Amino acid sequence: MKYKLNIPRDVDTDEPDNFILNLPNGFRFYDEVVHVKGFDSIKDIKAAIKNGEIVPCDCNECISHPSEL
Repeated sequence: MKYKLNIPRDVDTDEPDNFILNLPNGFRFYDEVVHVKGFDSIKDIKAAIKNGEIVPCDCNECISHPSEL
């Protein structure tokens, strides 16, 4: 299972230079069990995805909730 960016569903922005990526159940950031992370631009979000920074997640929260995809 590979993460596909869905900007309307997954990205929140409260300022033009602050983008929050909220990963759906079943995904996390590779370096720790984190499902939300801030970025400076959509370009940075796409680079993180391309570089493999988002991986499948099997934490208790993701296991107990079906995938939102």
